[in-house]
Amino acid sequence: MPNLFLFAPVRLPPMLNQVSRISDLQLPSSVSTLYIDGSFLPPSSHPTPSMAYAWTAINSDGFILESHYNTIPSLFPSALRSEIFALLHKLDSLPRYSKITVATDCAQLISLWSTYVDAPFISKMLKEFNHLLWFSARAIISQKNLEVTLIKVPAHADDSLNNHVDDLAKAAHTDSRLSSISPAFLAPCILQFDSLPVDMNIRKFIGDIFDAKSLLTLALLPRFNLNSSISDIDWACTKFCFNNKQLQSSHRNGRSEFCAFRIKILLDMLPTLTTLQR
Repeated sequence: MPNLFLFAPVRLPPMLNQVSRISDLQLPSSVSTLYIDGSFLPPSSHPTPSMAYAWTAINSDGFILESHYNTIPSLFPSALRSEIFALLHKLDSLPRYSKITVATDCAQLISLWSTYVDAPFISKMLKEFNHLLWFSARAIISQKNLEVTLIKVPAHADDSLNNHVDDLAKAAHTDSRLSSISPAFLAPCILQFDSLPVDMNIRKFIGDIFDAKSLLTLALLPRFNLNSSISDIDWACTKFCFNNKQLQSSHRNGRSEFCAFRIKILLDMLPTLTTLQR
């Protein structure tokens, strides 16, 4: 069985005077409005999950100053993650002390922005998917002293600029000239599993890892291998399972069916006369 390597902390360089780490673009100070959009193609409609983003910068006269689109790695893929990254990339492209309005058709993005960026830090953020992206947005706004206002664009209002940025995000999926950009997170602490950042509920992620490991251990028990001998029984594991008080805990319905199933399997494997005569 392969070794399980859990989290490796990433030591970030000092963030003083560090302004741009995600975007290599620099927008002019005349930018007043930005339209952003994200696009997500699930496996059902694409060979592999694909995420892309786009934004368009507008000046006060309504002229397009810059448009940008690209793809991002399909790590924790979702439409919302694409939207957040579009927001993060354009924030990192702004000059210091900018005062801008961001137009988006994603109501969930605006709601989470109010909770995790406009409001003081709360530990609940660590339980959310994409908390590293939100941490990065907070860091960029603080470093650059940005004043950002998000407004909702009706999704089917036939807004020409919103349609434009939507088309750009969709075009990124098929543009072979693009090279996927990996986000450089600006967070005080980044946890990694197998060299990948964990951008979801950390406690749930750890639980899922150990549940998977327990399931693999159960699948490798000699019970499922007719050619194995009784000497292959892991007696230390057996003793632990019988003595572990957590096995006595029950679910809300008053039963613990999985624990009972594991105990039944272990009992069936004990070298009793009945087992030896099989």
